[in-house]
Amino acid sequence: MLCYQSRLIILPGDPEFDWTLQTSIPPHWRQVAQQDPGGFAFCARAGSGVLEPMTDEDLEEYLYGGEYDERLEQIGEADLVLA
Repeated sequence: MLCYQSRLIILPGDPEFDWTLQTSIPPHWRQVAQQDPGGFAFCARAGSGVLEPMTDEDLEEYLYGGEYDERLEQIGEADLVLA
């Protein structure tokens, strides 16, 4: 979905608010990337869906600590839960 209207601000309740929030790269991603030379990932947090940069260690906690499963349930993809 692309925004064809020129707006200065998109507020909650606007049809494009969630899409914009969930597809915007966090401003501090470079700092996280520099912490882990092995790589990093962007993950959508359970509850908000906001993208957050994560180090390899953070990603493992996200995947195997239950938050990934919560996120899959929220978006209706519970059949993809890690076993």
